Amino acid sequence: MMNMKRALLSFLLIALAVPSVLAQSTVSGTVRDGTTSDPLPGVSIVVKGTTQGGTTDMSGNYVVNVPSLQDTLVFSFVGFDTQEIGIDGRNEIDVTMVETVFEIGEELVVTGYGSQERRTITGAVASLSDEDFVAGNVNSAAELIQGKVAGLQITTRNGNPNDVAEIRLRGISSFGANQSPLVVVDGVIGANWDNLDPSDIGSVEVLKDASAAAIYGTRGSAGVILITTKQGEARRGVSVDYNAYYTFEGIENRLDVLSGDEYRRLSNETGLNAPDLGTSTDWFKEVTQQGSNMVHNLALSGGNENTVYRVSGNFRDRNGIQRYTGFQEIGGRLNFTQWAMDHDLEVTIQLAATKKDQNFGFADAFKFSGIMNPTAPVTASGFENTGGYFEQPLFNYFNPVAIIEEGERIGESKYFTGVFRGEYNFDSVLPGLSFAAQYSFQTEDQVAREFFSRKHKVGGGATAASLGPGRATQAYLDLSSELFETTLHYSGDLAESTSLEAFAWYSYNDFVDEGFNAAGGDFIADNVSFNNFSFAQDFSQGEGSVSSFRSTHRLVAFFGRANVNYDGTVFANASLRREGSSRFGEDNKWGLFWAAGVGVEVSNLVDVPYLSSLRLRGSIGKTGQDAPLSGLALQRFAPAGNFFVNGQFIQSFGPVSNPNPDLKWEEKTELNIGADFVTAGDRVSGRIDFYNSTTSDLLFEVSVPVPPNLYPTTWTNVGELETSGLEISLDVDVLRGDGPLSWNTGIVASFYSETMLNQFHTEDVQFLASPGSPGLNTPDLIRVKQGEPIGQLWGPQFSRIGDNGQWLFLKPDGSEVEYGGLSFPDDEQILGNGLPDFQIGWSNNMRYGDFDMSFFLEGVFGHQLANMFSLFYSVPKQISSYNVLSHAFELSNLKDDPRWSSYYIEDADYVRLNNASVGYTLPARMLSDSPVRRVRLYLTGNNLFTITGYSGLNPQVRYVDRNQGQSEQGSSGGPLAPGIERRIEWFTTRSISFGINVTL
Repeated sequence: MMNMKRALLSFLLIALAVPSVLAQSTVSGTVRDGTTSDPLPGVSIVVKGTTQGGTTDMSGNYVVNVPSLQDTLVFSFVGFDTQEIGIDGRNEIDVTMVETVFEIGEELVVTGYGSQERRTITGAVASLSDEDFVAGNVNSAAELIQGKVAGLQITTRNGNPNDVAEIRLRGISSFGANQSPLVVVDGVIGANWDNLDPSDIGSVEVLKDASAAAIYGTRGSAGVILITTKQGEARRGVSVDYNAYYTFEGIENRLDVLSGDEYRRLSNETGLNAPDLGTSTDWFKEVTQQGSNMVHNLALSGGNENTVYRVSGNFRDRNGIQRYTGFQEIGGRLNFTQWAMDHDLEVTIQLAATKKDQNFGFADAFKFSGIMNPTAPVTASGFENTGGYFEQPLFNYFNPVAIIEEGERIGESKYFTGVFRGEYNFDSVLPGLSFAAQYSFQTEDQVAREFFSRKHKVGGGATAASLGPGRATQAYLDLSSELFETTLHYSGDLAESTSLEAFAWYSYNDFVDEGFNAAGGDFIADNVSFNNFSFAQDFSQGEGSVSSFRSTHRLVAFFGRANVNYDGTVFANASLRREGSSRFGEDNKWGLFWAAGVGVEVSNLVDVPYLSSLRLRGSIGKTGQDAPLSGLALQRFAPAGNFFVNGQFIQSFGPVSNPNPDLKWEEKTELNIGADFVTAGDRVSGRIDFYNSTTSDLLFEVSVPVPPNLYPTTWTNVGELETSGLEISLDVDVLRGDGPLSWNTGIVASFYSETMLNQFHTEDVQFLASPGSPGLNTPDLIRVKQGEPIGQLWGPQFSRIGDNGQWLFLKPDGSEVEYGGLSFPDDEQILGNGLPDFQIGWSNNMRYGDFDMSFFLEGVFGHQLANMFSLFYSVPKQISSYNVLSHAFELSNLKDDPRWSSYYIEDADYVRLNNASVGYTLPARMLSDSPVRRVRLYLTGNNLFTITGYSGLNPQVRYVDRNQGQSEQGSSGGPLAPGIERRIEWFTTRSISFGINVTL
């Protein structure tokens, strides 16, 4: 009886289900990418008005059950237009998805802590994709965007493989604090982009004005560079990208000095009796080599509607143009994003690591290769005490081969960073509301080692007569930071035509820096190098040194931003940030930074002749500048030397700073007015920006009297700097590519000037940066005067060579005197300016069929350079001690010593072909039977030629005066003294690269 009931119940259930099953129909098909025809996995297919549906598999195929063959299917996928397709009784439907295309102004731009449509931005923001980057032999992220952004100056002055680019945005922003823009990589604030592989970068945004950068508060004063690394794509399965190139690098320009034969001939002709040592040595050839660079980058990416990922690895092996120099670098990166809970929850993990081994070499070797007697041998008998290397007892005169062979300067760095971010959309509570939390960290461990053997004379002292007994240093530096931030975000409509996007943030940033250093000399043997300091006898004599430090620093901020959009016509932005720093005095730890801007789409209000779009915008904001180091506001003490007392060395301590409880932020207020336009059938678009900024309370270390102070300098807030300029960007589709040929060209141009409004010196004028030794420690090269432009080159005005072979100079009253008749500084004059008036970049990208070509020209105009090598080594009488430049004997009647004057200041305008590339992409038909989707071969040249009238090594702007070698004797003027080409410079290089890009 029980079995009968069960059978009857089962029959009834089946009978009830049959109508439902019979009512279902099946629809299948394949979804493809409309551009590449590749199948698209992970596409969402939903029956309109229901939750019923499915997704495509790895081959782009799908099968879904539908209630009726008269329903409508909705196909959606990230990055593609959503499509609604009626079934119309069909059981098979193939679909081609079309990528979402933004109109000009609708493209999303990363603006810091979010993104906006280009048309809604009221500040000055430049955006570059990977298609805009500089190609070829690029070893840093900075080189990718060199010359591509109006107002952004990036200079890589020489061929040093380990050099770091100098970066300035809209000129000089500070003198004593940070002068380079803040770098943010995937939300990691203050990231070291020198550790970022250029192949991993997807886009770069540059926040140029205070309105755009004020959201970063204390670190936005010099501008902000936002870098977004490449992410995985959900449109297909696993994609494999392999990029590799090999570079040949040679010397583009070197010092034009006398050869051995020329040296002998001119010595005899002039009767100067320069020593002929019997050989002909090309000293440059002895210390240089063919440079090279081998680069490999492999990336795997993919995903679906709920997951995207990208994993990459890279390897670089670069050999510099100086023997024994270069670096090896290996790194990896993981970007992973997961969506869950119907895409309400988004979790992101980003990890990156880099290890770099460097051999720095010696810039001094290039200088000494230029001044070493070209008739001298590299080695000779009778020089056993110097290891066989030929040396002469002259001031600042050393065998360059001995320098590089008997010295070693190496470094090792390890960099690791991580980002963990979660965001949840509370649409069920309030549509448009979300909350996010992010934790990120950075660690960088650096080791620097230096060793000079007992035969190394530069390590032993300034004169060859003092033979150094060997010296070693070893330094460890550990830098770490942690950042925790929370974000509350709302986006919705205020009214029918008005939308609001609002953010509120909290940020806590903690920094810890630790270091250890040991230095000692008088090694009893060379073979242990810096690996065993117990061989250094200095420590037993109280002359060795050991030091360490630990420094902490915190930044805490509360800030918010609101964006309002009225009918796609009027846009307004405002931000406010309250931030505190542990580095400042008790009375000034907190600062308030703000910004506001408005923009109008004029073409929505009136018809503008010849323009399809015209947007006018204006903004104003205030940013800050944190102190460069911790403890500057405090009275600090440190070891001050050893004293030998009662048979032992006693450590002493002394002051190293004066207290200043009033030390506070630098503050920069900037006004920006701009216009964006589109014309010529959307083929031409451009941007124009005018800005004016005032930086006050500049952080600077000034001289103070002792007593009453305990230390001769104090960090304080002094001075005021004004900067103004005009920037123009133009993008033109000359040929749009409707046929086989396409051509896009872009021009960026910038004009700017900087004026010292209020001086921070006790006088309204100060003089900086001496030429150096021998014999030219005075006068200084630079004048800084209140109310006048920064960068004034200063000195006597050259007139001619007198009949008795002496220099003659013009005094301000027009009278002519010899050097001894000059009164300093009364008889000196403004001779030029080290900062340019105008800079321009011109980029071109062309394609014809499967061939592509690009080139980039940059030009810099209006600046001068003080040529220090020419000053010291272009006087005929110097040949008796040093080799000289070939043009020295153009002044054949000169019998005087080197004298600083306008004679050594040169116009340094230049136009440079920075980059040119030709590529060929294999036709798809050649790859149809292989898993390879794309292969591109290319040839690229970098720094191919330079047109300039400057006779020195490199006409590029020197934004900072810095001494680069141990033998450079002149005092450095820092950022207040632009426009000086010192004697210690690497030669510039030219490179040719062969590369391949493969996509599977």
